[in-house]
Amino acid sequence: MGLSGNLRNLLRRRGFDVVRWPRRPDDVLNWALDAVLRSRDINCVIDVGGNRGNFGQLVRTLGYPGRIVSFEPSPSTLPALRAVAARDGQWEVRPVGLSAEAGTGELRLHQGPELDSLHSALPGVVDQIPIIAEVGTATVTLSTLAVEYPSIVAGLDEPRVLLKSDTQGHDADVLLGAKGLAPEVVAVLVELAAQPIYEGQPRMTRVMDILLDDGFTPVAFQPLFQSSDGLRIVELDGLFMRPASDLPDWGPGFLKPH
Repeated sequence: MGLSGNLRNLLRRRGFDVVRWPRRPDDVLNWALDAVLRSRDINCVIDVGGNRGNFGQLVRTLGYPGRIVSFEPSPSTLPALRAVAARDGQWEVRPVGLSAEAGTGELRLHQGPELDSLHSALPGVVDQIPIIAEVGTATVTLSTLAVEYPSIVAGLDEPRVLLKSDTQGHDADVLLGAKGLAPEVVAVLVELAAQPIYEGQPRMTRVMDILLDDGFTPVAFQPLFQSSDGLRIVELDGLFMRPASDLPDWGPGFLKPH
């Protein structure tokens, strides 16, 4: 018997079992997202930074049938988002941005509209990411998640919400605008900056701390793109969820009572 077998037997005698982590595919984020949607029985997706409808179409591809509410203030992508949502009876589009406070803001429009942001690109970033070149601005309406949330979940007897936020450097403000995420928000998918590309963009640890302090724990991380040397992550997506209420809190570590 090898070392692993001896260790497993020792732990079992002490009342613990070691279980193998499920094998994950290369696309770890979609695998984890699908698992969270199904295991938490999500019935409402809040899509902050709807862009052209990419995320809404993704969750539909994964088999999610419930309510989607997308927020997108950019005039560059809003028509495409509305066209996609119009073909879906459970998909609402709200043409506003979300922030820490309600009001208005100047949205920087870029050559690649998926990079439109309330923040200016840092000097030198355009040399590395040409599609972030600014082509204009638009004054947009801003609301907060605290203001919008009651109408988002209206009519749902037991809301179980997944919040996705991809706002090109403004995600901390989106979370802060919730004034504390409602307990029905059981999972959050958020873009994290390992290397900021916008002015005023908080470190990824700031965004993560907001979620960790609110009781969320990580499920999966996946890099979005890397620096020109191919070694360092620039941005990544992080999926977080609240501990399942029907499971005991075993505390830190990976050992499960046998």
